[in-house]
Amino acid sequence: MIGRANTNRREVTVVGAGISGMLAAYALDSRGYQVTLIEEKAAAGGLIRTNKTDFGLSESAAHSLIATEPVRQLCRDLEVELLSPRKGSKAKYIVRNGKLRRFPLTIGETLDTAGHAARARCVNGAAQNLDEWARRHLGNAALDYLLTPLVRGIYGVQPAQLGVSTAFPTLKLPVGKTLLGTLVSNRRKGKKKKESKQRVAPRFGMGDLVGKLEQRLEQRLGSRFRRGESVTVLPDAANVVLATPAYAAAKLLERAAPALAGELASVCYTPIVSVTTFVRREAFDHPIHGVGVLMPARENTKALGILFNSSSFEYRVADDTRLASFTVMMGGTSQPGWLSASDDEIRQTIKLELAHLLGIREPLAVVIHRWPAALPQYSVNLEKVWQLARETWCSQPGRILFGNYTGQISLRGIIESAMAPDWL
Repeated sequence: MIGRANTNRREVTVVGAGISGMLAAYALDSRGYQVTLIEEKAAAGGLIRTNKTDFGLSESAAHSLIATEPVRQLCRDLEVELLSPRKGSKAKYIVRNGKLRRFPLTIGETLDTAGHAARARCVNGAAQNLDEWARRHLGNAALDYLLTPLVRGIYGVQPAQLGVSTAFPTLKLPVGKTLLGTLVSNRRKGKKKKESKQRVAPRFGMGDLVGKLEQRLEQRLGSRFRRGESVTVLPDAANVVLATPAYAAAKLLERAAPALAGELASVCYTPIVSVTTFVRREAFDHPIHGVGVLMPARENTKALGILFNSSSFEYRVADDTRLASFTVMMGGTSQPGWLSASDDEIRQTIKLELAHLLGIREPLAVVIHRWPAALPQYSVNLEKVWQLARETWCSQPGRILFGNYTGQISLRGIIESAMAPDWL
């Protein structure tokens, strides 16, 4: 969230009814603002939706989220039932040499990583990408087999395409300090790592959260919830929330804030192909438990990662005794060609990946979702975009940018931003 509401005026126009726009509208309406919500598509919700198939649920984007108190409060208000993970489903894997491993580094590589963390001092407080940071403070092995699979799984990019201060601000070190020394110092000062929060999933899929939020806004806003209406000119309103992708916000701000519009237009987005795969349990060579598996770039797999849907949560498949479901993530900046691949090519590739990595002989069915601009890239330059927004258009109360490119890429973070009182 960049900007603050003009509290002297109670009228708000929110442009964009993806999850960010609907959450902003919900928060504003709850605080007594008269909200008009405009969406160019016929359906709200953006990327997040749930398809109900004969085999089970297929998520188009997010599959679960971290249950902080703002998340739980929103779901209570909307009467969305949340599921806790299955017992024994916490295992997370990384592929190395074609095998699933809980911890992929050798003893020697672990010692080398610890040595980097203890000895390498930060020499430059300027903007730094994650690849540079990791090579200095963790070493090559940890970069290749710990950080790279993580950022490919979350952002669909390589570490060099992420800024430390934008994507992982907690990793930014004071000049002259080591990673290990900073961690120890923070502990002594009481800056302990944040308490881990449980990952949850709506019982009826992520689309249930989006759908109930949309229904609530329909009830509250009535005719002021306008879908199928394109906004081509910046609204003339006391409060304007642009809850669109950065490139769409850029077009609306071309005249009001040309410099900011130029920077927003430069924000890159990553293509992702998400494929939900249903399989018969009898097709397994061995039982599969856990959250999922991530792929280092060095492994040259076709997938970025695989989520073990039915292993993680109940009610993901129509019959738990016979079926299981997985989501295979493909594409990203390293393999954008999957966006234009045929359904048959994707099916065949997934079949081979599942057989090689998980020992699954034959998928039963697949549901393919293609997203040309799925996720914004949290590059080194994105921080400059945020700062320019604060100094220009967003410096005036009532001028707000909000989306997954404005500081929080996760659904949990977006919910927390919308529900926070400091912008209202």
